[in-house]
Amino acid sequence: MLASLLVGSSEAFLAAQQAVGPATPELGAALDATLAAAFAAWPELAPDADGFARFLGERIPADTDAVAALRARRPELYLAFACLGRDAAACELFDRRYLAGLAARLVRQRIPDAVAAEAVQQLRVKLFTGERPLLLAYGGTGELHGWLRITALRAAIRLQRGEVRRGELDQDAALADGALGADLQYQRRLYQDEFRAAFAEAVASLTTRERNLLKHSVLYGASSDDLGALYQVHRATAARWLASARERLAAETQRGMLARLRIERAEYESILRLIQSQLDVSVARILG
Repeated sequence: MLASLLVGSSEAFLAAQQAVGPATPELGAALDATLAAAFAAWPELAPDADGFARFLGERIPADTDAVAALRARRPELYLAFACLGRDAAACELFDRRYLAGLAARLVRQRIPDAVAAEAVQQLRVKLFTGERPLLLAYGGTGELHGWLRITALRAAIRLQRGEVRRGELDQDAALADGALGADLQYQRRLYQDEFRAAFAEAVASLTTRERNLLKHSVLYGASSDDLGALYQVHRATAARWLASARERLAAETQRGMLARLRIERAEYESILRLIQSQLDVSVARILG
């Protein structure tokens, strides 16, 4: 039964890609495996091999390694495809498995209950409606749960009023200051102006991806899994990118402070501890 469904799917895939030439055996095998995994993951949904093959072909450019790209696609992409096709069973599955508990996850990230509920409700509408439904942006190479969580967090942050955000950041700063030892509190007051100037320069030196990684991690509480889903890379790669961004931010801040200050070697380590202790608070202040 499955084999008969897959017949012709390669042609549908290549037509959507506007590719020139016939399908190779490797492409056919990769496409069949992707379709079979998708249908097996969602037995509640009617299989649509040609439709899903076209959907995949539209998202994988003809000048890329299509075999590798197909192997990277997760079965959740078939659920997205079915939902975008207004399949009632798929939309019910999506709501139950992915949206039902999303507001509670936002609340655990310090989003107020009412804001979390409104963000999820707005997301529910935007995912499936409009000229370009938001769900089209899901590429299927990361976990759908993580992609939705980041998307909902962004919506929730945008919903909150500016004074609420400032209040939260001020509270974070106060908590961070209270957690410092007496020596670091003294250093913080003593070098406050130099630190702020050096930190602002350091942030400006980061790449757009590095700034966004830090923003999602610090402001939105994104995990490595979430960042992997957002950037459609493995969680280990996302974690490595984030660690590298933090290290570069700290190093550039250190360089800027040392250029402004004439300090003894004995104070060098305390400057490094000050930078590390204030990193997240300062990211929230500048990037928030």
